[in-house]
Amino acid sequence: MVDHLNESVLRCGKLPRCVCFLLLLVTLMVILVPLIIFVVRADSKDCTDGLQAERECQNLTRHVQHQLTQAQEVLHKMEVQAATCNQTVVTLRDSLKMEQARVAELQGEVKILNRKLEDTLEEVQRLRRGSEASAENNSSSCWSVLFAVVVVVVLKALLI
Repeated sequence: MVDHLNESVLRCGKLPRCVCFLLLLVTLMVILVPLIIFVVRADSKDCTDGLQAERECQNLTRHVQHQLTQAQEVLHKMEVQAATCNQTVVTLRDSLKMEQARVAELQGEVKILNRKLEDTLEEVQRLRRGSEASAENNSSSCWSVLFAVVVVVVLKALLI
């Protein structure tokens, strides 16, 4: 039986050359015809136009991405500047509140000093009326008292 198989294999292996050539030719045609069709289509105007459009699209995409990156950088810088400005505004508001409180305090002190000055002026006028009734020799002591009162008021104002 083994001899029979070897004999049939040998017979199949000895196909006529025409048939082998035809099989090879058909195989090449099956491979080459789609390949030729693909090459012709790939080299067509529509395909080259499509490739050109794809390149332009990629270039435009890169350009837009570059612009977006620049815009994002500018936005980040502006956000940093806005944060700095906001912090400055907060600091200035706090300073303004402290200054307003200090002004109110000083206005209160000015009112107190004005009252003291008015009281002192009234005292001076009272002493002047009293001194007008007395003799000329007392007038010099009145001026001394007046001078002392004015000096005390001025010193108090300067110390505050």
